[in-house]
Amino acid sequence: MSHKGLLITGGCLRANGFELGEGKYYGNAGLLKLDLTSGQFSTLLSKADGGNNYPTEDPNQQFTAACLDGDTLWLPTDTEVYQYQLPELKQLKCFSHPCFHNIHSVHLIDNELVVTSTGIDNVVILCPDTGDIKRIINTEGKDPWHRFNPDTDYRLVHSTRPHDSHPNYVFKMDNKLWATRCTHDDAVCLDNVADRIDVAHQDAMSVHDGIWWHDKLVFTRVDGYLVIVDPKTRQVIDKHDPFANERNRPLGWCRGLLVDGDIFYIGYSKLRKTKLMSKLKFLSQGNFKYMDGNEALVVAYDISKKKVINTYAIPAGMLDAIYGILPYNFV
Repeated sequence: MSHKGLLITGGCLRANGFELGEGKYYGNAGLLKLDLTSGQFSTLLSKADGGNNYPTEDPNQQFTAACLDGDTLWLPTDTEVYQYQLPELKQLKCFSHPCFHNIHSVHLIDNELVVTSTGIDNVVILCPDTGDIKRIINTEGKDPWHRFNPDTDYRLVHSTRPHDSHPNYVFKMDNKLWATRCTHDDAVCLDNVADRIDVAHQDAMSVHDGIWWHDKLVFTRVDGYLVIVDPKTRQVIDKHDPFANERNRPLGWCRGLLVDGDIFYIGYSKLRKTKLMSKLKFLSQGNFKYMDGNEALVVAYDISKKKVINTYAIPAGMLDAIYGILPYNFV
């Protein structure tokens, strides 16, 4: 085990979030630390208040997929990107723009801050020093404003659903930026969306994370499968179901992935009520231990042995949705 602990980003559901409607589900953003030795979770940072960059009432509060740059943490909410100094979590910067809506991830790639503005189907590229926008890229290869209005402050809008592509995560391949797209179940090159990877592999299953593992790409599907892709051929070469040999399969929306050698740390968010029932068709799979549902989980899976080696259950009320998992090696 090379990491002492993990950072987990996400949010806590409002008790009446479903009744309030889209864009109001989560009332408290949370950054947790998981001690891999003790298995204990602790809250490092939380955020429940809104502000000028959020809707006036019932702002959706969640920390989404963050990234590390040495001892600097870039941590997004739905409408803001924070920079913190670790381990003291001293806030250094906060960037926000009217084109930010339902941010799902932030990445530091080639000294550019790459933000998935999921609610308007765009990827926004910032200067990490000033926060200025360098360019905006639509994830369907269209004009970034073909559907939305550049004069609207989308931070103040609760929901823009339905999304045309719903970009989740960005990675670099062949010196170009690629993004996973939940709506299309794939990953595409942002310079040429015709260059794509059919991650769902004809299973019509939504895709989230896309990260490198040795010389291969690994993607998470919301049904819990890990999909291995050959970057040269763009073809799926393997699929792993971590619970294929387990009697007890957790119910959860699979999102959040960290690779440590052959150990894959995978996030399973607590299921919430949704009107998009087609996204939950995988729940027809058998389940025993978790038949009444479960809290959010982090699962450690040894891909070389094809075996789950540990399951870390997040205590009720601490975090319901998991967006990202990062290493944490401070005492």
